[in-house]
Amino acid sequence: MQENTQNAFILKINPMNILLILFLLLEASCFNSTPPPQFDRTEIKARLQEKIENNEPLVAHILVPLCDNEHQGIVPVSASLGDGTNLRSNLYWGARYGMKSHFKLDNNWHLLSTEKDISESILERIIFKRNYPNGAIVYLVADAYRGDQMEACLTDFLFSLGGWKENYLQINNQKIGLHHAADLIGFNGHNGLMDMNISSKRAIHDQPKDAVVIACASHDYFVPHLQETQAYPLLLTTNLLAPEAYVMEGIIDAWANLEDGASIHKSAGQAYHTYQKCGIKGATRLFKTGW
Repeated sequence: MQENTQNAFILKINPMNILLILFLLLEASCFNSTPPPQFDRTEIKARLQEKIENNEPLVAHILVPLCDNEHQGIVPVSASLGDGTNLRSNLYWGARYGMKSHFKLDNNWHLLSTEKDISESILERIIFKRNYPNGAIVYLVADAYRGDQMEACLTDFLFSLGGWKENYLQINNQKIGLHHAADLIGFNGHNGLMDMNISSKRAIHDQPKDAVVIACASHDYFVPHLQETQAYPLLLTTNLLAPEAYVMEGIIDAWANLEDGASIHKSAGQAYHTYQKCGIKGATRLFKTGW
């Protein structure tokens, strides 16, 4: 009687059932796969040092979703500051401490190029250049995304970090890299991950890049994506703040001088305190370097 029961069970395990079991096991292994390991900046700093010694330029490519009262989950600002299509007056671009205005008014940076309507999502691209005493030549490329194109901006940022998006352009007979071909990749504006979920694609590159996210409370929201895309969290934020361009300037200045994460952290805090007058300790606590 026991032998018949065993035979009856065996007969029910047909090839289709076996295939189904194997598929379910494979699917489960994918969902439970171990995330990519964390790492330090040793390799990144060595590559930056080598480029400076070889007189090769460093490129910081910053993606800026314009402030938008209508399409972003922000505390509303004035109509002109929060118009996500107005380059001239937007809080994160044309206003006094917006990305374009701040660097344009800084005598240390030289505006090389302004180009409008780069794509359906990008209203304008600006390129600045600065030479540093340590020999570093830095190109700052900033792209202004329409305020209603936050998803496109976030996707481009994560795809750039992961190596899925890479471009080059020629400026004054100098070839410079954009997206993953840049040396520092930044996001500066409203934290769009507070409003939507974006999936990251596993990195396909073998050269991790420095990543900066100046947006409210960006550390907890972005670190899982940086780990997935194998980008180093050079500087992120821990709380609500004003994502204005002077912070990015402080970061780039310290980064170009090959300072370590702690010094870059301090530089960002000092820049924020200088403009916000909120106390150096409080300003510094708004930022975090590393995992």
